[in-house]
Amino acid sequence: MARIDLPDGIDRINRWAGWIGRWSILLMLAIGSWNVVGRYLGLALGLSLSSNALIEAQWYLFSLAFLLGLGWTLQRDGHVRVDLLHSRWSRRRQQRVELAGTLALLLPFALMVLLVSLQPAWQSFLIQEASPDPGGLPRFWIKALIPLGFALLALQGVASAIRLRRALRP
Repeated sequence: MARIDLPDGIDRINRWAGWIGRWSILLMLAIGSWNVVGRYLGLALGLSLSSNALIEAQWYLFSLAFLLGLGWTLQRDGHVRVDLLHSRWSRRRQQRVELAGTLALLLPFALMVLLVSLQPAWQSFLIQEASPDPGGLPRFWIKALIPLGFALLALQGVASAIRLRRALRP
């Protein structure tokens, strides 16, 4: 049986999460388009063609794409960084700074958000928190995406750190 390298396994998880995020954007755009058309068409016809659930679904899907895309974006090297000095450095120095930033900044931040968000997400699940708006969607599952998204980011940070450490070996 073939052994999967840890960073490669993490990459697969985040590719899957990124795939879900991409499709959620398309679904969000479709629902948003319907909400716009439905609002004006509904006014013209005297019907209610939109709902609080559809409006909330738009921001739920955006949250899904954003939170599931955190790790995938790191994997694709898509996060914003200041390259003023970075572009002038040797490849080895870039890797050292990247590793230091991952270990000192990215991982502590991602783990802190993960830990701080676990308890509120769990509480929301326990009480089956729902939207305060009439006809709105349940809120507990979207709150669970916060720790999940930052766990995926932390995992991708670990994968990046492992690869950077391997690249820096003499």
